[in-house]
Amino acid sequence: MNKHLASPEPDDAEEPARKKRGALLVLEHLREEILWMRLAPGSALDEVMLANVYGVSRTPVREALLLLANEGFVQFLQNRTTIVAPLSLDNLGAFLDTFILLSRGLIRAATLNQTADRAVLGATVATFAAALNRKDDAAAFRAQLDLYRAIAALSQNRFLGKYFLEAQDASVRMKLLYFFPHLSAADRIKAVSRMTNVVEALVSGDADAADSAVRAAIRFETGVIQRGLDPRFAYDMQLGKRSRAKETTP
Repeated sequence: MNKHLASPEPDDAEEPARKKRGALLVLEHLREEILWMRLAPGSALDEVMLANVYGVSRTPVREALLLLANEGFVQFLQNRTTIVAPLSLDNLGAFLDTFILLSRGLIRAATLNQTADRAVLGATVATFAAALNRKDDAAAFRAQLDLYRAIAALSQNRFLGKYFLEAQDASVRMKLLYFFPHLSAADRIKAVSRMTNVVEALVSGDADAADSAVRAAIRFETGVIQRGLDPRFAYDMQLGKRSRAKETTP
């Protein structure tokens, strides 16, 4: 038994709590590793190795993997192999519809509550801008997530907040692959402007303006993602055509 879990005579009453803490520990760490692409899509997840890494038995590892599978981050294959779920774009349209609707509901609720602090939210935007300026995509994204978590709290609607934050988690890998790496210098300025507009409309208490600002922000991000999915060079290649020099060579 792992030394972190071993005890001379374990208390039966404490065992479920210990197991729960172990599963939650693995769940939180693994989700973070998957979300931020430190474990690439398709990577194998070995229960024994993970148990050794996190200093727990295989049972909490298995429980954490089941929970991550329910969230769509892990897949169990027929040969009993467990892998990080591949990043699938087949439901991207449905996801974006859902994300936009949740975002609009969330921002409207937060704006109507009129409890937003310009200084607090503005500091987050400044962090986002500074990270984009130094091309630290991970730090910029964390600042953006912090802003939307703050807005979720300001909405005071636990249902909207819960599902919105779940949708945010579902978008992390997509944005790390297809949004931030494809931002041009002009796009980085626009990204800061869009976020600033969201904050200003929220602080002003104008729910319609906040709705419009968050829609514009998501539409901008969607445009960058679509551009990131475009072929990079194939359109411009001349395939199947012989040069005149080759045609005249005997």
